[in-house]
Amino acid sequence: MIQNIKYQCPSCHGCQYRFSPFSITAKNPHGANCIFCKSQMVCLPAMAVQN
Repeated sequence: MIQNIKYQCPSCHGCQYRFSPFSITAKNPHGANCIFCKSQMVCLPAMAVQN
């Protein structure tokens, strides 16, 4: 089963990100960073991404 995980930036509310193995921490287990402001991305709840 493939899960689609959606991320959003808590600072600028952007949804474009990049993954980096150097950015993996306990608070950012996927290593996703915003491409605009370089903040750590947060996972959106599954209910928020349903259309």
